[in-house]
Amino acid sequence: MRMYNYAQVASGGSVFFTDEQIARTEAGDDPINYPNTDWVDILIDKYSPLTSHSLSVSGGNDVARFAVTGNYMYQKGMLPLNKMDRFNLRANTSVSLSKKFLINLDVLGIRRNTLYPNRTLSNGGIRMLDDLYRLPPTVLPKYPAEEGWPTIYGRYADIVNPIAYAEVGGTIGYQYDQAAINLQPKWSLSDNFSLRGQLSYRLNSDVYKQNRDNFYFFDYYTKQLVQTWTAQRNAYSETRDTYLYVSGAFDYNRSFDRHNIFAMGGISAEQFNNGYWNVSSLASAYAKLNYSFDDRYLAELSFRADGSSKFGPGNKFGYFPSVALGWNLHNEKFFNLEKVNNFKLRASYGLLGNENIGLYKYQNLISTDNGVETEWGNPDISWEKVHILDLGIDLGMFDNKLSLTFDYYDKKTKDVILQPSVAPSGAIGSAPLNAGEVSNKGWEISLNYNENISRNFSFSIKPGITYNKNKITKIIGGPYISGISINTQGYSIQSYYGYVTDGILQYSDFANDKKTPLVPILPGEGPGDIKYVDLNGDGVIDEDDQRVIGDPTPRLNYFTNVNMSYKNFDLEFLLQGTGSHDYSANLGGKSSGYLWHPLNFSASGGVPTTYRAANSWRENNQDAIFPRILANPANNVLRSDFWLFDAKYLRVKFIQAGYRLNNKFLNK
Repeated sequence: MRMYNYAQVASGGSVFFTDEQIARTEAGDDPINYPNTDWVDILIDKYSPLTSHSLSVSGGNDVARFAVTGNYMYQKGMLPLNKMDRFNLRANTSVSLSKKFLINLDVLGIRRNTLYPNRTLSNGGIRMLDDLYRLPPTVLPKYPAEEGWPTIYGRYADIVNPIAYAEVGGTIGYQYDQAAINLQPKWSLSDNFSLRGQLSYRLNSDVYKQNRDNFYFFDYYTKQLVQTWTAQRNAYSETRDTYLYVSGAFDYNRSFDRHNIFAMGGISAEQFNNGYWNVSSLASAYAKLNYSFDDRYLAELSFRADGSSKFGPGNKFGYFPSVALGWNLHNEKFFNLEKVNNFKLRASYGLLGNENIGLYKYQNLISTDNGVETEWGNPDISWEKVHILDLGIDLGMFDNKLSLTFDYYDKKTKDVILQPSVAPSGAIGSAPLNAGEVSNKGWEISLNYNENISRNFSFSIKPGITYNKNKITKIIGGPYISGISINTQGYSIQSYYGYVTDGILQYSDFANDKKTPLVPILPGEGPGDIKYVDLNGDGVIDEDDQRVIGDPTPRLNYFTNVNMSYKNFDLEFLLQGTGSHDYSANLGGKSSGYLWHPLNFSASGGVPTTYRAANSWRENNQDAIFPRILANPANNVLRSDFWLFDAKYLRVKFIQAGYRLNNKFLNK
């Protein structure tokens, strides 16, 4: 309340809460008229259980074998009315019709039910989280019950408080169903030659259901009707998509003298169907030849051709060769390091294609309402091509108790599809072009150490580190700026873009009247506001003073997996983290805005957190890390490096403990 008054006065207004109101609220002796609500404590469940149960059955003989696994998982959300349960059932069957003909059949069924409070966002989140930081503590969740009246909930402006949404706001439920079947026959014509086929079909069907009863909101004191929620009974199929895959292939292997040859090839066809009209297909042919001499020198050649319906005539097919070489030094006669049992050098270079660009980009699209063209296409767009160079080492020591894998890679993506902006005379906008190139360079290293300490105790540890430098090396029509993100040559994809800052404006940046600036500032700024840097030196802070200010992509990622086993007990945990990278607390999104820019009365501002309020600039706190809180903090919410934070972290991703039942117990 004091912060509220401070923001009002700092913005040129007058205090809103009297000293008596503040005192009565602090005293807590009249919670009806002077509430002090902790919305987070009321709504957030600090302990939300997750349970998972599995049951497997397997059996068979020399002719037929089967395995059936069922799993049920339940997870309670941290917010009211939020939960998820999922049931999986998978059945695998292998049938030998003869000594040379085998059929594998895999059937999968999944049903997932998710329930949310009827207060969602377009991005799939729950807006109730926003409400926690929009509603001030001076709003009562609900008033005492009175005979003859429905529950009366506290209100703030046009915002219905989240307790009302939890109790009478209804629910939104999603039911996700997936069914899949995978049939794989294999015919071994000889010891060296076999034919394989595959038929896969997957169906996803999602259903949406919204439910809410009528409810009337009254003012507690006047008993006047202030708002009505009408009944909602909505249900429809949200998404239905299918995937079909058919392939046929052969493989051949032969060993003679010190030579080993393996060859395979095949063709495949895929079809994706999403919704009513979105259909795409992919046809492929592929081949691979692998040769090794004396298990020392290794070579592999591969080639694939892919044709996609997403490209126009003459550009549907892409061709992608690759080559790989290897050298097993540990098998050389001159290599006599007894402790090293595996030492391999590897090198490869190849091309891959990307056709995940959306549908109908090569065609002009017209409106079904009036027949007018609404989107330009480009019949000349083609596959995005990825060129990958990889150099690696595999090392194993002490009978492979200790192993190391290292790779250096240089990945160049060319012909990236972009949509350069056009002049306003372009009418309906831009057309897609193969107009960009992106470079990713880096290395990966992983270690694995296994040890049996005794008959009953063993452990393994597997740490790994990856480093990647992402950079746009070519971009036609750039830069592409969208909000706080920019794609421009020489920087990472989706780099942050905005103003450069130099802390917070102090009284020393103004003349003795505390109003006349001695440095360039934005109109309306004063002591306690963010100090923006005049990069071009023209004495004015404007859009020309913006530049690339940060990189949201971590270059360094690392993990460590630890597994320990003692008799029938086992314990496993995974540590995972990233190195330094930037996170912007001013993304323009709802929650980030409420948390970092509170009391913004010109928009949907929130309530200051304790930390934010304690560390905001004031007369008696001029060394604060945050700017002063204003009723309209427009100048302090601009995109800038002031709101960038180092987002590096280390977390325990999971901890899993188990106990294995022995066969004697199961056979009882």
